[in-house]
Amino acid sequence: MTTAQISRRMFGGLGAAGITALLLASCGSNDSSGSGSSEGSGSGQAAAAGGKLTLAYNSDGPHKAWVEAVCNSVSNTLGISMEPLPFAQFSEMRKQITDHTLLGAFRTGWQGDYPSMANFLGATFRTGAGANDSRYSNEEFDKFLDEAAAASTDDAALELHLKAQAVLMKDLPAIPLWYQNGFGGHSNNVSDVVFNWKSVPEYSAVKTTAADGIIFANGTEPQNALIPSNTNEVGGGRVVDLVFANLVRFEVDGTPVNEVAESIETEDNQTYTIKIKDGWTFTDGTPVTADSFIKAWNYGALLSNAHLSSYFYEVIEGFSFEEDSELTGLTKIDDLTFTVKLTAPASDFKLRLGYTAFAPLPEVAFEDMEAFGQAPIGNGPYKVDSWTHDSEIVLSKNADYKGGVTVANEGVTFTMYTDYDAAYNDLLADSLDVIDALPDSALSTFAEELGERAINQPGAVVQLFAIDCEAEHFKMDEEGRLRRAALSRAVNRKEICDTLFYGTRTPASDFTSPVIAGWTEDVEGNEVLDFDEAEAKSLWEQANAIAEF
Repeated sequence: MTTAQISRRMFGGLGAAGITALLLASCGSNDSSGSGSSEGSGSGQAAAAGGKLTLAYNSDGPHKAWVEAVCNSVSNTLGISMEPLPFAQFSEMRKQITDHTLLGAFRTGWQGDYPSMANFLGATFRTGAGANDSRYSNEEFDKFLDEAAAASTDDAALELHLKAQAVLMKDLPAIPLWYQNGFGGHSNNVSDVVFNWKSVPEYSAVKTTAADGIIFANGTEPQNALIPSNTNEVGGGRVVDLVFANLVRFEVDGTPVNEVAESIETEDNQTYTIKIKDGWTFTDGTPVTADSFIKAWNYGALLSNAHLSSYFYEVIEGFSFEEDSELTGLTKIDDLTFTVKLTAPASDFKLRLGYTAFAPLPEVAFEDMEAFGQAPIGNGPYKVDSWTHDSEIVLSKNADYKGGVTVANEGVTFTMYTDYDAAYNDLLADSLDVIDALPDSALSTFAEELGERAINQPGAVVQLFAIDCEAEHFKMDEEGRLRRAALSRAVNRKEICDTLFYGTRTPASDFTSPVIAGWTEDVEGNEVLDFDEAEAKSLWEQANAIAEF
């Protein structure tokens, strides 16, 4: 099987705070301006040999301080030169990662698509998975995931997921750093601002005193046209999630409830019968039918369309990573009923149906998909009025929305920021209503400055850094595993979290998130995530005995 289209439900802006002189000292030759480019700073080249390792990050998000701190911790512990490598934009860095042309380490992370441990593990580390940016492959790990998917009880699935994590702890295809809270705040003009289980504001719940009923929120330019199956980053994802309604939606705490679906039934976790509620329409007035889902999923799954979330359909019979093929597991019964046959049992399939990739599309989308993505027509609580690239996306309330979300405002305008200081200053000036990312400079002060308007709560987000598993010195062999473990041991997570993040991060003890059902800090082998200077040096020296770095 060939590798799937590489993609990720990745976040473009996880915050960090201002950094002390102690942590900044001896941190390579990073340009302190933070306005990086694809050429990086210092020597200007990515590296993973010759005594030098770079850590790439996007400088349009607030990552500079923590990347410097990680580099400093590794450099001081191992005696190598680990240097930050900034990219001006998230999309620039992503392209090199996707094309596998980026040497060295790179910032990565995961924000849950749906509230399941399988999502955190399978989407990022299963062989060929769309978000498997490090090109990791381990048959034992894949086997545990398959067995968990077929498990008859949640407890049995959890036990298998823990075994899968034990494999990851030995291999470390990516190195977990910390869990991120959902944090930010709101202006004096709005109320009822809450963040959901994914650390994303519940925009529909926000009330405003503005005469026009419009709220203003921070955003980032979407990576692609707004097509559900080809949108898997935060900038586009937050818009698509508001414009399209899925078969299932999630309450603020992650509880799944039927949305477009009247019922989703199965007797064996492999064949599902889905009935759609009558009366749903898209904003062009056309009805939402079984064909709206069947055609959308087939389009997203087609190899030649190369959609970033195509891997979500691989569980459905007929899917292929090798050639264009029809999802033969989808069968229309009538206009409001269809069945889905999977290649193997998947106990969490109902949860998956709440993810963006499983949204329906109207017939007009298939006439010109790229044009459709510039002005999408959905069935969700909002509709797109305009998209001015690199400036703003304007959404208005969909008066014909039939779902269970109560919309408390008349619309949301996302302003595209490349500077989080500017966004925070706009919030303080009450010209921005909701912010869900903060600049380095504000983490130590935002709680006091915003008071009751500050938000800081656990979310389904984990921050990591990764190195391609086919990179020299870091392959899945004895040398590579020793080096990965040494790097992990060389990062003082607690010191960085305490010094930089002011209660908005917690050192990671696994690859998932504490808000996910079944999470535990007791994962076999996770002592490799503990800072240990002596052990880190020993592991690195053992690797150097095999091949000099």
